[in-house]
Amino acid sequence: MFESLFVYPAVVKRHQEGPLAAERVAYLESLVGGGVARATLLRRANYCLAVAEALGRAPRAASWSAAQVEGLALAWAQRQVARGRAAVPRWPQIHFHLVAIEFIGTLGWLLAPPPSPPNPHESKLADFLAAQADRWPSAATRAAGRWQVAAFLAYLDGRGQALERVQPDDVDAYFHHVRGRWSRVSIHTAGKVLRAWFRHAAQRGWARPGLAEALVLPRLYRHEGLPLGPTWETVGAAIAHLAGDDPATLRDRALLLLLATYGLRSGEVRRLQLEDIDWSQARLRVVRSKSQRPEILPLTPEVGAALARYLRSGRPTTPLRTVFLTLRAPARPLSLGGLYHVVAHRLAPLARVPRGRGPHGLRHACARRLVDAGHSFKEIGDHLGHRSPDATQIYAKVDLVALRRVAFDELGGLV
Repeated sequence: MFESLFVYPAVVKRHQEGPLAAERVAYLESLVGGGVARATLLRRANYCLAVAEALGRAPRAASWSAAQVEGLALAWAQRQVARGRAAVPRWPQIHFHLVAIEFIGTLGWLLAPPPSPPNPHESKLADFLAAQADRWPSAATRAAGRWQVAAFLAYLDGRGQALERVQPDDVDAYFHHVRGRWSRVSIHTAGKVLRAWFRHAAQRGWARPGLAEALVLPRLYRHEGLPLGPTWETVGAAIAHLAGDDPATLRDRALLLLLATYGLRSGEVRRLQLEDIDWSQARLRVVRSKSQRPEILPLTPEVGAALARYLRSGRPTTPLRTVFLTLRAPARPLSLGGLYHVVAHRLAPLARVPRGRGPHGLRHACARRLVDAGHSFKEIGDHLGHRSPDATQIYAKVDLVALRRVAFDELGGLV
């Protein structure tokens, strides 16, 4: 292993004769199996030797806690600064800690982190979410609702306030507490969730009755919910700009085309599996995020070509069946934040978009394009996977040309 990584005999000898040599080789071989790039492997090999030497200098311990590893990393990084090998300890400490956690873990010497204390409201939250299953069929909606209620209950716990003694003023104080970090729309959304929670809590006898009706939500203005984001022209320019053959460009072009062409949600793209692409029939299977229903969509030639190029030349070699993966090893499915970063990064050079910079902005751009093309709300709703026509009507607000034409027709073409 070391002979294939390093050129100079003295460097090879230092790695071969260093402590825990066999264990370090096993660690590096596991990285090779995970598809780690050669440059990354070289850096990990050097840090792994430093970790092994630091372990040899430290008092012998059968196991290491995360806090002890953090202290080991800080001490090593500070020595690097003192020797003039680093200007600040930040990055040496980060890289050392990453390799140390991985390497000590492979040795079986890393203590498992202590379990998080159980949430005292867990049974109530589970009961509430079970009662909302029909109203909130999407797992993402239920998770968001759970987070909202858990955040409010944690606020009460921090103040030593029992749920059964909550008054409307306590809920107002909570909204005042979060208003510096949340927008009016976010507070309105939280208020609607808490209304459902207090109705359920009152039925179960956990809280006073009437709290749901006493909640005062912030006013939302008529056009506050207008979909904002990139124009269709900006989306087209961003896709046209992705003309390279490197893995990042191939992956990101396929991602942007899927999001923009079909108006897919983030989760619908991130959950795509290799089996969902039917090449022989030119079809794409998508599981809708909110309804959890599978839908079959036609695979357009442009999207199909972008997917094929990514799968052939850009996707890491891995047994994973998820279509879109991270570029850095170990390969893993893209996270919600990872996909948002990809879209925002590709749009940033072309337009300054104050809102809607992520995947949902491309969904809005797709919907506005369909409105401008004269499609009915039923057709647009079917394309976007909406279950209710009300979810599609928001896009009528941005079709100002059509609204102006309707107004002139109804009013006799006044000028």
